[in-house]
Amino acid sequence: MNQVWAVVLAKFRMAGHLIAGVRKESRLKVGVLSVSAAGLWAGAFVLLLLGFNFLIDFGGRSRAEFNFGDLLMGRLLSILALTVFLLLIFSNVLVSFSTLYRSREVIYLLQAPIRFEHFFYARFLESVAFSSWSLAFLGSPLILAYGLATKASVLFYGAAFVFFIPFIVIPASIACLITMALVRIFPKIRTWNVVVLGVIAVGVFFFYIWSTLRGTRITDDTLLPAFLDASARMQSPFLPSHWASKGVLCAAKYQLGEAIFWFLMLLSTALMSLWVTGWVAERIIYLGWSSLQGQDRQRVKPLGRGVLGRLESVLGFVRNPARTLIVKDVKLFWRDPTQWSQFAIFFGIMAVYFANLRNSSRYLDQDMWRSFIACLNVGAVTLILATLTSRFVFPLVSLEGRRFWILGLAPLTFRELVWQKFWLSVCTCAFFTVGLAVLSGYMLQLEPVYFWLTVYSVVITNFGLSGLAVGLGTLYPNFGEDNPARIVSGMGGTLNLLVSVGYITLVVAAQTIILQWRVLGRYTDPEMFWFALAGAVAFITALSVACTFLPMRLGLRHLNHMEF
Repeated sequence: MNQVWAVVLAKFRMAGHLIAGVRKESRLKVGVLSVSAAGLWAGAFVLLLLGFNFLIDFGGRSRAEFNFGDLLMGRLLSILALTVFLLLIFSNVLVSFSTLYRSREVIYLLQAPIRFEHFFYARFLESVAFSSWSLAFLGSPLILAYGLATKASVLFYGAAFVFFIPFIVIPASIACLITMALVRIFPKIRTWNVVVLGVIAVGVFFFYIWSTLRGTRITDDTLLPAFLDASARMQSPFLPSHWASKGVLCAAKYQLGEAIFWFLMLLSTALMSLWVTGWVAERIIYLGWSSLQGQDRQRVKPLGRGVLGRLESVLGFVRNPARTLIVKDVKLFWRDPTQWSQFAIFFGIMAVYFANLRNSSRYLDQDMWRSFIACLNVGAVTLILATLTSRFVFPLVSLEGRRFWILGLAPLTFRELVWQKFWLSVCTCAFFTVGLAVLSGYMLQLEPVYFWLTVYSVVITNFGLSGLAVGLGTLYPNFGEDNPARIVSGMGGTLNLLVSVGYITLVVAAQTIILQWRVLGRYTDPEMFWFALAGAVAFITALSVACTFLPMRLGLRHLNHMEF
């Protein structure tokens, strides 16, 4: 394993240089990033602590052996653990493909005197680090809040850290196996067959969700049994997520024997899965990489042929060279299934959920719950949009790469280039998000003023989030990196995500105040309501304008002063 540690230590030295380079960064950038990260962590901790205390009080805070709040929190932690487990598989599939096959370093490492198995282990550690660091950051306030709310022992916090390592290894190993299998299988299948299989798989998945939600109507009598039945399914002894949550909870109660048992179950499975993945990688990872490199990447299609070929004629109203850049960006996006599949999955699930809102609960007959759920829906849609703009829109300028100087020789100004990225992001994202906002308002049967407020909030948020992603991506570019995951994981990408979350929080908060204004019955004066509505709309608009134009202006000024 000396070869593995040689690569890992080189990565650590590179990370050390990057950390040391923070001293050369703008103090404003470092300060805003630090304050934003600390504020996000503290806000999550406070909200989680209040939530856990509420659940304990709801279950009856007493000295009795049984507390329904403890049962409820245990089930919720199991659900959270399983959700995180599945999300880690999904994120590791995306990250491992870039790390194992697409990164520029792969060519040099595969030609070095390193066994393929050792090459995989070194890249595997990097993939796990990229896909799991945010989980550690956002999971720490949850563990601390739960421990303080339940007065858990110190052993609980140590167990949470110890269980975390094998817990993230298992989904990463599963994801790498999926990635290596797909790389070996998909190049041998025609493109249309892949598209048809993907459409069938997504359709079956959506139909299952739709049929499940359609037959479920939550009432006072069915709420608790439905929750207990659904949560019991997520506590299967065959799920590693159940082992992790069960072991940590046992450690909190000083049940050392059971905690050690569940930890050994998790650790042995993690080691076995890692060994199996390494064994498979030694035999097929080079074949998969070689197959990808051997594909014909110089296929030339006649102009105007195919769906993407007709795109340029459809965009005839856009002047060149902006139209050519749009076509280029769309083609690059379409050729990477790891990108458009996320749009299809996330927004598809939200569409199925919105389409079944009327069948889910009788509480939607009440104005208060309808307006409150409308606020939550806007928050969910905009948070997904913030995640996708941070992941795909932020790296757009940086992905022009070392050939960015060629654009400087083209009949195109930097201003036109940056605004082309902005409008491409707005038009693409608005096609999904605005439709979901309209569907949500229609299914909830909101009053016209509430309906149009929710739609307006989503529309204006598309401009704000796109401006933040493109502007900050231009202000803090990384032209020397071709891996979008690494570009996003830098300080600029982290700053963009944190500022986007803060921006969404303020927009949703202003909207929630108005949507709950008359429902709560605190203010019945119509004139005061319309005055508050105008103030909220003005606040959302001013905030969105600032988030759109300020980063774009700073990014353009930085780009114009750069040397290529």
